[in-house]
Amino acid sequence: MSSRHGEFCKDRINFMHSSSSNSAFQTAAPYSNTTELAPAPWTDSARHEKQEIKKQIAELVMSEKPGSKIVSPDDVFLYSKGMVAINYVARALLKTLPGPEYNGAVVYGWPYAETPKAVEMAGFERFTLYGRGTARELDELEALLKSGQRIRALFCEVPCNPLLESSDLLRVRALADEYGFVVACDETLGTFVNIDLLPYVDVLVTSLTKIFSGASNVMGGSVVVNPQSQHHGTIHSALKATFEDEYFPLDAITMSQNSSDFVSRVHHSNTIALSIANLLSSHPSIHHVHYPTMVTSAPLYEHYRRRDGGYGFLLSMIFNHTTSAVCFYDALDVCKGPSVGTNFTLAIPYAQLAHFQELDFAAEYGVDRYIVRISVGLEDGEVLMERMREALRAVERLEGAEATSGHAKS
Repeated sequence: MSSRHGEFCKDRINFMHSSSSNSAFQTAAPYSNTTELAPAPWTDSARHEKQEIKKQIAELVMSEKPGSKIVSPDDVFLYSKGMVAINYVARALLKTLPGPEYNGAVVYGWPYAETPKAVEMAGFERFTLYGRGTARELDELEALLKSGQRIRALFCEVPCNPLLESSDLLRVRALADEYGFVVACDETLGTFVNIDLLPYVDVLVTSLTKIFSGASNVMGGSVVVNPQSQHHGTIHSALKATFEDEYFPLDAITMSQNSSDFVSRVHHSNTIALSIANLLSSHPSIHHVHYPTMVTSAPLYEHYRRRDGGYGFLLSMIFNHTTSAVCFYDALDVCKGPSVGTNFTLAIPYAQLAHFQELDFAAEYGVDRYIVRISVGLEDGEVLMERMREALRAVERLEGAEATSGHAKS
C-alpha cells in the first residue's frame, strides 16, 4: 500500500465496518454519515491517466528495426511497483508450463537483490542463478538444455545493477528459440529511450518508480508483452487472467504527471553521467568504473543502443583502497541513499546496503563490498563535475597523508 493509499484509507477508516469470522472482531463503523467525507479526487479509477501511461510506454518501447510490429497499449500492464511486476510475470509463466519438465527458471547476470528472490518464490521447482552473466555460464545452461533439461523462463537485466554489464541477448534469444523458453528482461537502467530490446525478449519489465517518474514521490511498475513473441498470446492471456487494477488512482495520476518529461530527463542524465564516468575512470585512485561504455560487455550494449540513445544515468566505481572509497563517499556533496533515477543525484555504498547480510556472496560475483554507486540526476553538469573533483581531491589528501605517515592501506 502506498502512502497516498494509506492516507486515503485513514481518512475513511471511521466510516468502515469491521468484518470477521470471529464475532469479537466484528464492529460497526463509528460514523455513518458519509456526506462528511470529501469526494475522491479522481474519476473512473484514473483510467485516463493509466491509459496515457500505457500509451507512452507502448510508443517508446517500439523497436527501430524495420518490419517490427506496433506495440499496443493493451500489451502494457501496470502494477504498483516494479518488483510486483516481476512477481506477476514469474507466477504467470509458472501457470503456462508446456509440460512438467519446464518447471524451472534461470536468472542470468547479476540482478537487483530482490529479483532472484521474487523469481524463486514464485514456486518453480528448479531455480538457478547464473550471477556472473558470462559466456561460460551460457555454455553451462546450453549443456543442460542439450541434455534434456528444460526451463520456462530466463530473467535478466540490461544493464545490470550495479555492475552495468549487459547480457548477451543475441545468444540468449537463439537458445530460447531452440529450447522454447521465455526471455523476460528488466530494462529499468537502460530505459526505453536508450536501448531497443524487443527484437530479443518476450517480456520487458520496468520499475517506473525510477527515472520514468524521477521525482521519487511515487511507485509503479510495468510489463510489456512483445507482440512479436511466439509466446505473446499465452503470456498475455496468463497475465490478463490474474490481473487486478491495484494501482491506486492518485499514484497513477502522479506518475502520469511526473513522466511527461521522461525523454528529456533521460537525455540530460545520459550526457552528464558519461562525463562523470570519463572523469572518474581517469583518476589513479580508482581501480575501475562500471559504466556501459567501460565494461567487458560494452559491444553488446552498443548493439542494443537506439540511434539517439545514450548510456544511462547510473555508474559504479571501485577504488584501489577501501579507505579511499570511504573518503570519497563521505566527501561527495550529493544526496545519499537508495533508489536510482531520481531527479537529484544519489550516491550509495551499494553492497553495504543491498547485500549487508551477504557481502561475501556478492563479492564472489564481482560486487565489491566497498563499491560506490552514483545515480546522476538533473543538476547542472559542471556543478556535479566539480563536486566529483572535490571528493577526489579529498581522496588525494588522504592518500598523501597515509603515504607520509606510512599507514598501511587496505
